[in-house]
Amino acid sequence: MKTVYVLGAGVDLALGLPLADGLLRELDAFSKGDGRNLSYTIKNKLGGPRRVPFSFEKFVANQGESFPERMLTDSHMAAIIEGALERIDPDSSESIKAISEMVARMSTIRNANEFDELTAEAVASLARESSNMADHYMYRFRGVTLNPTPRDAVVKVFRDIQTGGGLSDEEKKVFDAFVSAMTNVEELLAELFGGFYAGDPVQIRKFLYVSWLLWGYMWWKSQIARSNIDDIDNFYRRLTSLGVDDSIITFNYTALGNLPVDRTLAFHGDCFSYIRRDRGELITDERVTNAENLEQLSSFIDTLEMDIEKQQIFLPAIVPPSAMKPVIHRSFVTRWAEADKLLRESELLVAVGYAFNPIDSHFNDLFRSSADGKKVAVINPDSNGSIDAVCGLLGRDRSALTTVEMYGVQVHRSDQLLFVPVKSEDVTEDMLSTIRGGWSH
Repeated sequence: MKTVYVLGAGVDLALGLPLADGLLRELDAFSKGDGRNLSYTIKNKLGGPRRVPFSFEKFVANQGESFPERMLTDSHMAAIIEGALERIDPDSSESIKAISEMVARMSTIRNANEFDELTAEAVASLARESSNMADHYMYRFRGVTLNPTPRDAVVKVFRDIQTGGGLSDEEKKVFDAFVSAMTNVEELLAELFGGFYAGDPVQIRKFLYVSWLLWGYMWWKSQIARSNIDDIDNFYRRLTSLGVDDSIITFNYTALGNLPVDRTLAFHGDCFSYIRRDRGELITDERVTNAENLEQLSSFIDTLEMDIEKQQIFLPAIVPPSAMKPVIHRSFVTRWAEADKLLRESELLVAVGYAFNPIDSHFNDLFRSSADGKKVAVINPDSNGSIDAVCGLLGRDRSALTTVEMYGVQVHRSDQLLFVPVKSEDVTEDMLSTIRGGWSH
């Protein structure tokens, strides 16, 4: 059965690569730790730190503003959060207990901040304002920011609550909004993209700094993963026996697992090549492919002769994870068309560690238009999220799915859909063989 495997970030997670929602925190730590010299080299090539006024720490801290500000001012939204937390036994874990206590304290502050009707009118009168100008709030909470530790704790607990299920649709949207707001690399990259393509020199430098650091970080993590790949169970091991008609579309910037080059399409680029924009050249450089450490990678970047004013700009050959997908080089148009062809000619589509997030709507549309009449298998530990996303994308009725056991795992399936709620590295050879053969209903 002619199969296309779609590999998402979940496949590389077992090898130490991050998911998109943890990327900001990872880049912040990298720029201060192992990647400190690389960060300095990139900024120096762009005119020096003063000309690249960007700090991951500051951006991440600013992202933390939305949660406490909304909790202290939006009683409807706060009630949804509080109601969801109340349904969870606070003694079920120390983390739930701590966050419930924090939310309760915010509720106390919010309630204490609000005047009753008579007090509000009395205060307005003392201020020589009419009663219809009465303000029911004593303080305006603008720019209230959680400290890093409670902010990260909120994100972790909220994410655990999301994946645990049991939330209403309204509760899901609220929790999704807060997790996204505090881990939103998409917002950062979209903002910088806009300035880059508008020709703003400051935003150009910021964008180049972030994209090159992201590229360097992924290169570094790839080197570590490659050195450990034989010692850690991972899904790449399951792909050593691909059929001659099978192909791979990967969203990962890494080049792991010795995948067949002629049948592997890096949909969003890789962390080994780069682009000279003024000449439209896509370059694969031995100084990168042969580099063994971050010092050698920094030395390579130091040789790039960038001149922002003369538009002599070098870009890493990656499409960053954001809703806006600019065509940074014509080769991406070609590979996206090739991906469309592979999907259309397939008989079986197997998505592994890929979440069908809205920021990848351009690929999701290709997937949707190719899936009609084909078998689709999705391997992702977030069963509910995958079922909602794929059934919504393909216009299928999730009630048509039945739950059965497959090699000790409760899977959800129909004649054409199969959802396997396990991590990619936990897929056994027997399980994958059944998926490859086309499961029977």
